[in-house]
Amino acid sequence: MPHSNHDVAIYLPQDLIKPEQTVTGSYLASRFAQNNGDWNAANKFVNDILDESPDNADFQRKSMILAMGSGRYEDAMNAAKKLVALNDQGSLAYILLTLESFKDGNVDKTLTQARGIPQDGISEFITPLINGWTNAMKKDTNITGLNRNPVHLYHAILIADFLNDRASLIPLAKNDFIGMGLSHDLLKKLEEIFNRHNLKSDARRIHDKLAQFKNDAALQPLTLAPITSSREGLAQALFDMGSMLYSSYGDSARLFAHMALYLNPSHIDSKILLAQMASEMGRIDDAINLYQKIDTTGNPNLDIKIRRQIAELLEKSDKYETAVRVLKQLVATTKDIDAQIQIGDIYRRHDEFEHALKEYNIAASMIGDPIPKQYWQLLYARGMTLERLNKWEKAEADLKAALAFEPDHPYILNYLGYSWADKGMHLNQAVDMIKRAIKLQPADGYIVDSLGWVYYRMKDYPRAVKYLEQAVELMPNDATINDHLGDAYWKINRRNEALFQWKRALSVNPDADQIEAIKNKIENGLIEPEAKLMPEILLTTSSNQ
Repeated sequence: MPHSNHDVAIYLPQDLIKPEQTVTGSYLASRFAQNNGDWNAANKFVNDILDESPDNADFQRKSMILAMGSGRYEDAMNAAKKLVALNDQGSLAYILLTLESFKDGNVDKTLTQARGIPQDGISEFITPLINGWTNAMKKDTNITGLNRNPVHLYHAILIADFLNDRASLIPLAKNDFIGMGLSHDLLKKLEEIFNRHNLKSDARRIHDKLAQFKNDAALQPLTLAPITSSREGLAQALFDMGSMLYSSYGDSARLFAHMALYLNPSHIDSKILLAQMASEMGRIDDAINLYQKIDTTGNPNLDIKIRRQIAELLEKSDKYETAVRVLKQLVATTKDIDAQIQIGDIYRRHDEFEHALKEYNIAASMIGDPIPKQYWQLLYARGMTLERLNKWEKAEADLKAALAFEPDHPYILNYLGYSWADKGMHLNQAVDMIKRAIKLQPADGYIVDSLGWVYYRMKDYPRAVKYLEQAVELMPNDATINDHLGDAYWKINRRNEALFQWKRALSVNPDADQIEAIKNKIENGLIEPEAKLMPEILLTTSSNQ
């Protein structure tokens, strides 16, 4: 059967860290805390060093970055001022002090400070954005420097739209925005802007391209609230840079998200990004806290999305009953079908299949019959649940319906194919389906294991060993896959290797219901009676593998 696994980040709380009271100890403790997402603790450790060496520019710079990245904006600005006084040549301190003047609304000081920012890769990107939005503060569409990259160009358009400057928009609208890799949402935003300024042909050109759009862009903002002030505009620009850096430079993305929040404390995109980052670091409580602080007033769709995300995080933190309560309250107030399906998913993941089926059936009744393609995941999930409840005819109907909607979905192919083979049904088709699944996901050890185990059940043990060995190579720490390979080795008289695989299966956290069976095989060998053998016809039709 298909399997699932979860990566769990392990973080030692700050009160368990007892660094030596030395520069080295504080530095290592700071690195550890930062790497585990606790920038506030990391900053405190660095400040311990600065108490002894206040003129150390390297640690002052580190303190500035950590303070900004943990939301301690006043401390970050104070550190920036100390760095400038130390004649630091990095650009970041100067950028932060320029943002401070911008936030205060001091146009002349901001433009003067922007000219004095040391030039490097970061400042070359940010300075034109600062200048453009600062000029917009005094109703001046000075966007001549915003032409180096898609973000610059996008913000040139936002500035012209903000100032209602149609004349500046006309030449900007002629650019090839599709080729720039802008996201679907940003392209829709540009289409809105061009329509609003009666640039119909340019809006239509974007509209016609969106039908074939593939969202693999670098920029993927989560909300698209209109820009109502220069401060909001520059905050959005800082977030846009952070979102570009997110996949490769997470710490930098965090820093720019906080810079955006420094200018605009209500910036929703930045809060969502920081919550996602906290979740990825295993800091679930921090992520939930960040989501709960987002103001969703007047934005019901965002409210639904955030409440569903909070429920997902509660489940991750082993509070799945609380997660269910959150979702049930959401469904009661909004009738959100996806939230109802999520309730079923939670019960299914916790092996409460009767509850899961009940919730999936409620979702199906909310949708109505027949269930459309939009909700193929419901058919797939309910099909798996029905199969686990030994209600095979209904399970098969749902799985086949899901596959009809998604004929190349590797996990539906695998689940239905394995289920057929396990029941001795449609054997030729079952093997073909699992092979198709492997072609779609060749590195998925669970699917490869499925094919090996089907051959095992057919008594084609040499071929079973071939695929089960591949599965173990792909997923060496999965108990079920190691157990399967041990069984196959035993059947071809490789007994020592079988014992090794069973012992390994015991060492990699098997499920509770596997432990006794594996121990029995280690003690006595494979002596349990096997399930009914599959028809031999499959052996003659699968030799082309």
